[in-house]
Amino acid sequence: MKVAIFGPERRVGIIRNESVVDVNATYAKYLAETTGAARAQAQADLVVPHELSAFISEGTRALEEAQTAVEYLWSAAEDDRGLLGEQLCFKLGEVELHPPVAKEARIFCALANFHDHMEAASKNSSAGNTSEVLERLVKGGPKYFLKDHRAVSADGQEVRYPERTKRLDYEAEIAIIIGKRGRDIRSDEALPYIWGYTLHNDWSVRDNVSFGPDFMHSKNFDTSATIGPWIVVGEEIDPQDIPIECRVNGEIRQSGNTKSMVHDFAAFIQHLSADTTLYPGDLVSSGTPKGTAIDSSQQQPDGSHPETLFVKPGDVVEVSSSLVGTLRNRVVKAAS
Repeated sequence: MKVAIFGPERRVGIIRNESVVDVNATYAKYLAETTGAARAQAQADLVVPHELSAFISEGTRALEEAQTAVEYLWSAAEDDRGLLGEQLCFKLGEVELHPPVAKEARIFCALANFHDHMEAASKNSSAGNTSEVLERLVKGGPKYFLKDHRAVSADGQEVRYPERTKRLDYEAEIAIIIGKRGRDIRSDEALPYIWGYTLHNDWSVRDNVSFGPDFMHSKNFDTSATIGPWIVVGEEIDPQDIPIECRVNGEIRQSGNTKSMVHDFAAFIQHLSADTTLYPGDLVSSGTPKGTAIDSSQQQPDGSHPETLFVKPGDVVEVSSSLVGTLRNRVVKAAS
């Protein structure tokens, strides 16, 4: 099942046959027409909420009832209109899909979490201590940083090229969505906390990048986290066997798999939940495999990297997975 967020009210929808179906309104229709429920909409608001974090919090029941309602709409209903005559089904392309990120969700991003990415970065480094720094990052427990949920961008949205950079990089990643509240979760009990999977392009400023106090500044700017296009839920997916690719103007730059993560998703859930509550809708992003512009460029003596492989305004970047979908964005010059 593909769960999307669509339209001006940012409602939960299910992708079906190149369309997105409003699951809350469809469930209300299903109840009214099959059970004669007097307060069908009120019941739908409780069981199949239209807001993402509430929908996730309802767990398996919301997914099952939503699926039942969509099947009814597609195969048994007399029409495709809601209780008030509203449209329930929209063709993709006719309605805006938003990033499938719950309101106020935290976006936890794994740092230094693919061996090949860090090895390539170390190999292309000219700094004497870079190898030691990268080795410290890889060793030990999981490490992460946060993306601002207000800086997310959607599939198809233009990504703003920051004025402060000449070296904007892409990072193809898989992100998991937390499905239920939990704290102090052991790694061997972590998998049931994964609700679904989506794609993440972790855009990064690479000018004079360091792992010091300014690191978060290089990761957070408007449109710096492209997430979507939807969340794949209820499929038999092994979180540690998800392929991921990145293309720039059609050229494959990255091709990896979550099986190569240094610390797997279960380890991250344990690490992040230590003394800290994880909430439905929180995202945990995998980190990225080799092939980024920075790990593919030889560092110069002054610490900078040639601009050749970094993206420029006008470039089109695609992040894709055969198990999830495709994110496609054009980079544009920042408006004044």
